[in-house]
Amino acid sequence: MPIFEEKSKIRGNLNNLQIKKPVIIIGCPRSGTSLLFTILSASKHLWSLYRESNDIWEDFYKFTGKEFNNEVLTREDLNEESKEFLLQEFHKYSFNNYYIGYFIREYLQKNNSLKTLSVPITQANLLYKKLIAQEYRLIEKTPKNCFRISFINKLFDDCKFIFLKRDGRSNINSLIEGWLANGKYLRMKNPSLSLNIKGYNGKGWNFVMPPAWENYANKSLEEVCAFQWISSNKKAIEGLKEIEDKRKLSISYEELTENTSTTIRKICDFIEIPFVHNLKEISDDPPRVNYVTKPQREKWRKNSHLIENVYPQIEPIMKELGYSLS
Repeated sequence: MPIFEEKSKIRGNLNNLQIKKPVIIIGCPRSGTSLLFTILSASKHLWSLYRESNDIWEDFYKFTGKEFNNEVLTREDLNEESKEFLLQEFHKYSFNNYYIGYFIREYLQKNNSLKTLSVPITQANLLYKKLIAQEYRLIEKTPKNCFRISFINKLFDDCKFIFLKRDGRSNINSLIEGWLANGKYLRMKNPSLSLNIKGYNGKGWNFVMPPAWENYANKSLEEVCAFQWISSNKKAIEGLKEIEDKRKLSISYEELTENTSTTIRKICDFIEIPFVHNLKEISDDPPRVNYVTKPQREKWRKNSHLIENVYPQIEPIMKELGYSLS
């Protein structure tokens, strides 16, 4: 297992480091998870990767040798060795400073020739944690974790889940925009089969790859996006049924964007951190995050001729989430 051997050289003794009560944000892509993650990452009470952890999960597959077929991981996919590997990666790359975290993961990790420069910084980060922050709280956001709830719960057995839901019509419209955004949200550049998706000229698959994604290689774009929205929310709902009530909270994209400060204050109470200073400031003036076009509640109507085609498919989950198509 060369990747583990290589990364273990800088691991040191991590036995005295613990991630306590991490905050796990889940939700369909384009449901507002990035906005919520950006706001909460401003808290000095939470350590963050300051971006999604996709590279860590890719390394998990390399480390375990598990073949990737779809986004699902269950508790059976995690053993003590792979758990140690994942915790090691989160210890190394979670910071309590946005600028350092961004520099490491957005710049050094994307430049192969410069990756070795991250080693002394991550070593210093580990040393700091051992001396100052042996127990710390992490905030993690990756939409694919909708399909990994039992896995995440085994990895962090005291974590708190925040499930972000959004009206299916608006969410699907935003997914359609993302698919057409010139590869900005590319999940797999060369999937295992050729795509012939009506309304999409690209060759790669965007956003999440739920089980049976292959069955949508020749569907329309609105059917693909509806499938992603249904699958993500359905898996989140099913997975959260196994989590005790005091460790899960559901909020809507609509309340997050229209009543940001009130919603963030409620979330802070749930995750037990103070709603103070920079959290108040960023909640009063939320940042622009991952917009393809500016959010508007009725923006989906410009693609209503497409979205109405999938009403029968999305209606059951819409009702379960508390939305109406009327």
